[in-house]
Amino acid sequence: MADYFWGKLEFPAALIDAEVTKALEAVGVEMDNLDPSGHDDDSAWIENGIFTVEDSQARYGQFEDLENLLREKGIPFDRQSGQKYEYYPELVIFRPGENSAPALSLSFALIGPCDEPGVMAQDIKDLIPQGIEAIQAYLDKHSPDYPPLSDYVKEVA
Repeated sequence: MADYFWGKLEFPAALIDAEVTKALEAVGVEMDNLDPSGHDDDSAWIENGIFTVEDSQARYGQFEDLENLLREKGIPFDRQSGQKYEYYPELVIFRPGENSAPALSLSFALIGPCDEPGVMAQDIKDLIPQGIEAIQAYLDKHSPDYPPLSDYVKEVA
């Protein structure tokens, strides 16, 4: 039996097409009735070119079929999910690859009071004897830089 808890998905609104609309409707979004005030747990809205959908009862805090479609279509997105029982809050970041570069697909268990992606301090301490290059490689892997969704809004606007 699935657990249902809060999830939020954001992506550039200009990239919505018929397939994405159908996937949004499958998760309960009424495209003709977007919440202009937004920011409720069970609503969808567009603000500053970013489409946002929140659902307080998303399956595992995810939008699995919608996320898979966005990946297939190369549409960048950010997804956050809440916490319930043994499930930790999560941040998923997807950015399509550009110029033959592979896509960036990251998942973080959100830890700490600010729900920021974290790295393990002990892992960093263990790498110190190997030098700064080893530490940099660890940080590049576990906390890489990635373009914000707003960069994609500017490109398509």
